[in-house]
Amino acid sequence: MKKRLIVLACCLASTALAQLGGGYLGPAVLSSGAAGIGNRSGQLMDLRFYAGVNGVYDSSLQPVAINSQGQLVTIGGLYGVEANIGLYGTHSWRTALLGVDYRGAFREYANDSQYSGIDQYLTLGYTWQESRRIIWKARLMGGILSDALDGIGVEPTITSTAPTAVVSPGSLLFDSRSYYLQGGLDLTLQQTARTSFTVGGQGFDVWRQSADLVGVEGYNLRGTVEHRVNKNTSIGFTYQRQHFNFPKVFGQADIDTGELFLGTNLGRFWSFTLRAGVFHSEVSGLESVQLNPVIAALLGQASTVQAYYREDIYPSGAASLTRRFKTASLNFGYSQQVVPGNGVYLTSKSDNAIAGYSYTGLRKVSFSVSGGYQSLNSLGQGIAPYRSANGGAGLTYTLPYSLHLVARYDYRYQVIEDVTYKHTGYRVAVGLTFSPGKVPLSLW
Repeated sequence: MKKRLIVLACCLASTALAQLGGGYLGPAVLSSGAAGIGNRSGQLMDLRFYAGVNGVYDSSLQPVAINSQGQLVTIGGLYGVEANIGLYGTHSWRTALLGVDYRGAFREYANDSQYSGIDQYLTLGYTWQESRRIIWKARLMGGILSDALDGIGVEPTITSTAPTAVVSPGSLLFDSRSYYLQGGLDLTLQQTARTSFTVGGQGFDVWRQSADLVGVEGYNLRGTVEHRVNKNTSIGFTYQRQHFNFPKVFGQADIDTGELFLGTNLGRFWSFTLRAGVFHSEVSGLESVQLNPVIAALLGQASTVQAYYREDIYPSGAASLTRRFKTASLNFGYSQQVVPGNGVYLTSKSDNAIAGYSYTGLRKVSFSVSGGYQSLNSLGQGIAPYRSANGGAGLTYTLPYSLHLVARYDYRYQVIEDVTYKHTGYRVAVGLTFSPGKVPLSLW
């Protein structure tokens, strides 16, 4: 796997964490560093290691391949064994907080070993309060993704503090290996007890194993001002500059986004966050076009390649509503933003909606259930929109000797509008996992 330089600059941001001392500034609408990483059921968790073995069944994989009739190949009915290792949770010091969420899966199919694979997911965050006024926040994400359905269960929900990976399993059209790495750094200045300023950014790189899929590299630079209205409510404004570069197709995009935001606690248990604004995109690249029949006859070819440039303005933003219980959390979220695509779709406007519930009991049981919707509308290619819907549920049950029964089911439906492409798949995994701990193991 080739190495690339990851641009680490300044990123977006918000307010000081309550765990690090200082006054509570209201719900952090925009956050980074360790915030939200390693949490389960909306709660901070101690560091927890696990290792296990599952039996798995995949109903339908979509490799990057066609048959002799020019149709996409679908591989169904794959079954086998999967080994898992992982680490999640948080660790705090007097002025710092570390959050980690790692999962590694090693899968071997008994009836078709050529589709066996390895999936890796890592999210690492660190927040350090240097002084009463200065806070540093760093975040690193990376992974290897070969089975999109396997990644849906570990994809973060839409919240104010959830990390966002540059590769989204729910948007991938093919089960082909993707590698990604992204890192960011934030600096927050607490100007007064109520007002903070943040500058920061991140760099990222995505490359694909298949030569038919397009990788991307890029960065974003952001600045935020946030003001606490009262102990429950914060407001502010954020600006972001994004750049995507697609080396294989000689394309690029520049996006400027400005958003106002609000975060508020609705009573003791509910919290609500809202971001709303607009983005301006400039997208350029190369595309294939059909020639006039007369010109085609003259040149002896039916098509040619020409450059394109498109400029658009769209609304952007996100909203999330969260209900926290003693051992559970309920979340609803929606977002509209610009993303670098999935290897087929390049720079795109993405709409996401999700709902989820997770529970980590005090005795033996932990479970989660979630469902979501995602769409990609290309901002430059002129191709039909892509839509997907997915749902999943997972359960762990504590057995003697630090063993846990683990079961997971995921489902996904994909469609490209105005064409005949429709694809449905599901995945089932059942097994045993070893993980010492006083509370039930919570993998999702």
